[in-house]
Amino acid sequence: MLDPVVVTANRTGQSIQEAPASIAVVDREEMDRMQAGTIEDVLQNVPGVNVSGGPRTGGMNVNIRGLGGDRVLTRVDGARMNFSRGHTAALYLDPAVLDNVEVLRGPGSALFGSGAMGGVINYRTRTASEFLKPGQTVGGKVGFGYESNGRQWNTSVTGAARLTESADVLGSVVFRRGLENMDDGAGDEIPYSKDDIVSGLLKGSWELADHHSLEASVLHFQNDAVVPSSTDTDTTDPGLAVDRDTKQTTAALSYRYDNPDDRLFDVQSTIYVNRTGQDEIRLADSRHDESELLTYGIDFANSSRFDFGESFRNTLTYGFEYYHDRQESGRNGAPRAEFPEAEQDVVGLFIQDQIEIADLVTITPGVRYDRFDRSATGQESSDDGRLSPRIAVAVEPVDGLSFYGSYTEAFRAPTLTELYIGGVHFAFGPVQNVWIANPDLKPETSKNKEIGVKFDRDDVFLDDDRLTARAAYFWNDYEDFIETTVSMTRMTTQSTNVTRANIRGFELELAYDTPYVFASVGYSQLRGEDETAGEPLASIPGNTFTGVLGARLPDLDLEGGWRMQAVSGQDRVPAGTSETPGYAVHDLFVSWLPQDGVLEGARVDFGVSNIFDKEYRPHLSAVRYPGRTFKVGLSYTF
Repeated sequence: MLDPVVVTANRTGQSIQEAPASIAVVDREEMDRMQAGTIEDVLQNVPGVNVSGGPRTGGMNVNIRGLGGDRVLTRVDGARMNFSRGHTAALYLDPAVLDNVEVLRGPGSALFGSGAMGGVINYRTRTASEFLKPGQTVGGKVGFGYESNGRQWNTSVTGAARLTESADVLGSVVFRRGLENMDDGAGDEIPYSKDDIVSGLLKGSWELADHHSLEASVLHFQNDAVVPSSTDTDTTDPGLAVDRDTKQTTAALSYRYDNPDDRLFDVQSTIYVNRTGQDEIRLADSRHDESELLTYGIDFANSSRFDFGESFRNTLTYGFEYYHDRQESGRNGAPRAEFPEAEQDVVGLFIQDQIEIADLVTITPGVRYDRFDRSATGQESSDDGRLSPRIAVAVEPVDGLSFYGSYTEAFRAPTLTELYIGGVHFAFGPVQNVWIANPDLKPETSKNKEIGVKFDRDDVFLDDDRLTARAAYFWNDYEDFIETTVSMTRMTTQSTNVTRANIRGFELELAYDTPYVFASVGYSQLRGEDETAGEPLASIPGNTFTGVLGARLPDLDLEGGWRMQAVSGQDRVPAGTSETPGYAVHDLFVSWLPQDGVLEGARVDFGVSNIFDKEYRPHLSAVRYPGRTFKVGLSYTF
């Protein structure tokens, strides 16, 4: 039972215990246990993380510590995901193709640049080595699942092959389809809550000579669904419904040089291209809209290690990132101002020094500079730059117990749509409210402080047990928040820098694990204030408590347990905003994994979500959530 190695906090491999930041990892076993079918399923037990948008895949967006949307940076296999369109999801990804997910809660601009104000989420897809035992040349997995609420079916097929001693390849395809809309806890239908999804992954790995390796992947997701044009809203107006075909394709080529004997070079580099496109037809009048964002880039980092005696070690990490965004759109064959044709080039340079003193103190200063150049058809071009410093200090007085503190500055550059949007926002008959472009928007900035404690030790109460505990307190000050300002007198809408804000909070994680019993609890509490308006921030969820209690019966190859999430009511909201009642949702899960005999490799998962059929709606979602749902999953790994 070892901590997973994470790279998000420092770009160098280290355990969660060593990282001077709040990091969570969701592994493949946890995703299988939850029968995760959406990104919300994957992240639901991570303290400080919430997903808005309801059960509609096309509306889900992640919120970390009160910041969501473009204020959370997402990467898949090293590729930056920059798609941004109001009221729709930014990432389209099926959990079945994932190996693990790293979540950095808190700012990460010093290493990853714009968008990492709330945090960074790194999604890592599966590899052939997961399915191939030593000496095995061909392997794979077939899976089938069903969910009662909405009559949702899913099928997955994965094949893996070892081509040579140093090369392997994996191919995977996943189908998900809801036959009807889901129902909430009151038995009422949740409109537009069924999907028709196809997802695929093709991935190859090559171990070259002298510690060099390559990895290439192509990931594709396609969802055809009828949804509201503003997908995360609770509308039932058929006049606002669109038949939307969403496609997201990401191709990445990664190079790695990892030689323990080479102190100067430890290289990680990724070249990638990502295309997200949405093609939709409004059912009321057959209006045809097209939206596309193309991103390509390169991310390069190298670490050099310098030791000065046995008690003073340095790891200097430095590199650069370049990416280009180009977005295009159309409406009935003509340009569409609501998703303006625009592009940007971004260059970022970063350096960080991890200084370890006598296995007691680690000091990690770092800084990154990003430069932006943006332009749009028929609009004034703009450019900007931003420096993002960081310093973290960690102290480990005894083995397994560490304390840390950090100061980080972060930023988010305005999106191309925020800078250059035009067209109609909404209309009352012949009277229209129109968008006004604002190419002079400044980046949002933040100054963040965090202190924390971590404990991780084996054999605490029993042989072969493990106890982990992590707690963090943070307070963050934000300037130049970008808000959408709607004027009903001038009938205009514009993105402007208007808000100073503060978010502070506390997170706690406890986990206990033995060969027979496992348990974990998590708690997060946030408070946010719009200092400009003197009101609470609308994006802050209620206090959240999660708990898992389970047991293993090794002789029967069984594992099962109970999971719950309790959220307090949220009455700290701006004037004119509805309060959200509190709720508690309980789940049950059971897994059977035969370890030998003719059924070795088989897996049966059974679960019941929302077993008490609770009617509820999280604070960040306008859409009601599903009621009681029975789940079953069958798979066989060969």
